[in-house]
Amino acid sequence: MKNKISGDTSNFDQSWRTRKEAKYNHWSRGNPANQIQFAFKNHFEVFSSLIGELSKTKGKSLEVGCGRGSLSSFFAEDGWECTLLDYSPSVIETAKDVFETNGHSAEFITGDANELPFEDETFDVTSSIGLLEHFEDVSRVMSEQVRVLKKDGWFLGYVVPERPDNVQRYFNWINSGLKLMSKLVGSRKGSQVEKPDIYRSDFSSEFYLRALEGLSVKNITVFGMYPMPMVSHSPEFPFSLLPKPAEVFLTKVFGGAVAIRNRLYGKHGWICDEKNGQAFLVAFQKS
Repeated sequence: MKNKISGDTSNFDQSWRTRKEAKYNHWSRGNPANQIQFAFKNHFEVFSSLIGELSKTKGKSLEVGCGRGSLSSFFAEDGWECTLLDYSPSVIETAKDVFETNGHSAEFITGDANELPFEDETFDVTSSIGLLEHFEDVSRVMSEQVRVLKKDGWFLGYVVPERPDNVQRYFNWINSGLKLMSKLVGSRKGSQVEKPDIYRSDFSSEFYLRALEGLSVKNITVFGMYPMPMVSHSPEFPFSLLPKPAEVFLTKVFGGAVAIRNRLYGKHGWICDEKNGQAFLVAFQKS
């Protein structure tokens, strides 16, 4: 097995340069057309509800490790002044293209999450999707975001741990069948580019909460998110999309499931137990 390195920026950059999925646009003004657009739509709904009054007054948002900037696309559409930061110059260019396609504006910065190039108390919200789990030591990454947050500003850290025992375990047989079918088709169309190995931890929320010790924060909030399976022919990289009709069908099914969960549990149906979710959220305000 290849050695996976914490915070391996070269492999991240290679992944963004070589995978066709890097060009996907996970934002849509209308109804979601696929599972990933559906997921980001629900992420933003949960985040907006959590930050309360700030979701009405708006302000400045920073997405750290922005990738193609899918979450920031939702903030931009909602009226926020957005800044996107990533270590990979390749993905910053991708994010610029995505924002231009979507008709959104933002500031794009190539930079290090461990040393944010911003003044203290600049932003009302800092966010990340699938960033923190790629670091063995998150103290600096989180404290830097606290530093650039304004008083009462919100930190939103969406963590995707390496945990095979979540809701996905009930659906792996489906993805295995889809992978086999994809291989049969792929053998005639040519092979895909191999995904570089990238470090991803299996730490629970307790690990991230310990990293907050000594920081001036309040209203610490933790819960699981994304209680639906990722259905894909590429289990190692489930952001690979199925044919369009299948994706539309799945968004309808998942939409119904989320609505039912909402009625059953009296909260947004995208929220779940940390153990069962594909991810969990660590959120807090700066004191």
